[in-house]
Amino acid sequence: MPNLELAGLLYLVGFTLILVGMIILAVNIFLHKGEARKGEVGGVILIGPFPIIFGTSRRMMKIMLIIALALIAIILSTTFLPYLIRSV
Repeated sequence: MPNLELAGLLYLVGFTLILVGMIILAVNIFLHKGEARKGEVGGVILIGPFPIIFGTSRRMMKIMLIIALALIAIILSTTFLPYLIRSV
C-alpha cells in the first residue's frame, strides 16, 4: 500500500508544478504586454543515455547540455543505485 500513497503524492506534486508554471507564464504575459523581447529556444531529446541537443543560440545549447548531463546522471543513478546498495 505505500506505493499507492507515493504514486498519489507524486501525481499531486506533478499537477501542482504544472499549475504553478502556468500561473507564472500568465503573470509574465500580463506584466510584459507591450515590450518586444527576443526569444530563445532549446531542447534535449534523450534516446537511451545519448542526448540530442539543439538550440537557437550558443547560450541555450550550453544550458541544454547542462540539463542533459543532469538528466543522464539522474537516470543512471536511479538505474544502478539498487544494485550498488545490494552489493554493499
